[in-house]
This record gives sequence, C-alpha cells and structure tokens, in this order.
Amino acid sequence: MATLVATLVDRFVGRSKAEAADREAHLERSFHKPVDCRLRAFPNEDVYFFVKVIDNSTVVREADPATPSACWKTIAAATTGAVLLIGLLLPSACRLIAGYEIEDLRKQRDLLLQQKVALEMEEARLVSPDHLAELAQDQAFVDPDPKSVIHLPWKYNLAMNPSLWNSSLRAAEKQ
Repeated sequence: MATLVATLVDRFVGRSKAEAADREAHLERSFHKPVDCRLRAFPNEDVYFFVKVIDNSTVVREADPATPSACWKTIAAATTGAVLLIGLLLPSACRLIAGYEIEDLRKQRDLLLQQKVALEMEEARLVSPDHLAELAQDQAFVDPDPKSVIHLPWKYNLAMNPSLWNSSLRAAEKQ
C-alpha cells in the first residue's frame, strides 16, 4: 500500500521515473529487507492511463444517404401508430362523453319536472275559485248585468267561424 501511495504522490508531484528509481535504490541500500517480507504487486499496478485531450471541432460529419429516408419512415410509422391509437380510443371516449351528457340531461329533466309540478300547483292556486273571488273583491270587480251582455251572431264570431280568420287578419294589417 505504501508503494502505491508513493507512486501516486510521485505522479502528481511530478517526480520523474528516474528520481523514483534512485529513491528506491537508495531505500534498498539503506534498509536491508529480507526477501520473504516483500508484498506482491497489486493488480493492474503497472497499468498507466494516459488521458489525451481530443479536439473534434474541425471534424465534419459525413452525410449518410440512408438517414433521411429512415427518419421519414420513422415519422410515418409514428404518425400511423398515433392515428390507429386515436381511432381505437375515440369510440370509447365518445361513448363516455355521451354518457355524461345523458346523465346531465336526466338531471335537467328531473329539475324541469319538479319546476313543472311547482308551476302547476301555483297555477291551480291562482285559478282556484276562492282566489279569483278574493281578487274580485280586492279590485272591486262585479259581474255584469245580464241585460248588458250582447251576444254576437255566429257569422261574426271569429272563434266559432274559421273562415273569417284570414279576413280579420287582413283588416288588422290594414289598420
């Protein structure tokens, strides 16, 4: 481990291989090591990775004639797949939306039926003879004298004679 650290420090500090060899020789002479105490080498200790800076700014990519057609084929396949997927999902989405609309219409129908019942009850209350008699008293309405009522002959009665409708409409338009 000590030799690995020393080697790494030597590489970063910048000592040359010759200085490292002189240092090892000096250490071997000054300290006599027995042969049986030496450590075996670490795996890949002798491998040196040299990093070279590569500048590819001047390199021009060669055009591949098959690339545009492959791109268009990919675009066409993706578009076809998307159209098929939408075509498969569209009916179920329309059915879902129609279900929501039907449910909204049912709720609206129920609300309108409730309003109709309330209006019929209000109309029955307003048209009741008791209410009409009360209104007549409040507004001082009196029944006309039977002698003062004039009944028109049948030929002048528009409600009973539909043939006079068009002529009465023309006369109203002229006025």
